Amino acid sequence: MIFPKLTHESIVQIDDKLRLDASLSFVTEGEEITDIEIKPSADDSFISVMNSDNEKWFLDWAYEDEGEKIVTVKITTGSGDKEKNYPINCISAANDALFSNDSDLFPLEPDLRRLMPQGKNSFIYAHRKAQEKIFDYLDEQRIWKQDGSRFTKADLMDKEEFRRWSTYQTLLIIFESMQVSVNDIFEEKRQGYQRDMNDARNRASLRLDTNGDGVIDSVPYNIRSTTMVRR
Repeated sequence: MIFPKLTHESIVQIDDKLRLDASLSFVTEGEEITDIEIKPSADDSFISVMNSDNEKWFLDWAYEDEGEKIVTVKITTGSGDKEKNYPINCISAANDALFSNDSDLFPLEPDLRRLMPQGKNSFIYAHRKAQEKIFDYLDEQRIWKQDGSRFTKADLMDKEEFRRWSTYQTLLIIFESMQVSVNDIFEEKRQGYQRDMNDARNRASLRLDTNGDGVIDSVPYNIRSTTMVRR
């Protein structure tokens, strides 16, 4: 039996490099893989990612326009082949609406470029995770809209309020992923950016539209204040 498998990001920005990794594909005993091919979208052709050393099995790619892309992995053996499809949502930077970007990171960490993960040409994935964590924190602190629902990026009228917080949250995510021991340099950086992130978060005065009328509330919400729950 043949089992195609693709590891990938579910959301990616236009022109952002991503790795389509088929290395977890496998076949049952008695089968032998003769080719592994990846088709990045319905508009593309299959590209073989199998080399002579049987080690590569991935394709680095980028999309030039928005929309859902259906990636197809095709595994061929001596007895036949099997395909499996995977969706990826490609969006513009404007629609991604992240709170920070790489230009906010590099002045703080000039050598960060050489630490970029394989298959990536930006840390956009970490900025997006930082945004998710920020919204999770607001929800945990019961900072909700008047109807009791969570805030989304569409509700935020002034995203600059979150830039510093997001910058340090992103750096924290990056160095957490690099940490290999509690005493190494990455752990020191992680602890430092944890303090910076907490400080930036506590200093934040959030200009929010709690009732969805398109107008920022007259009084900014100080995140250090007591819980805000409006019904």
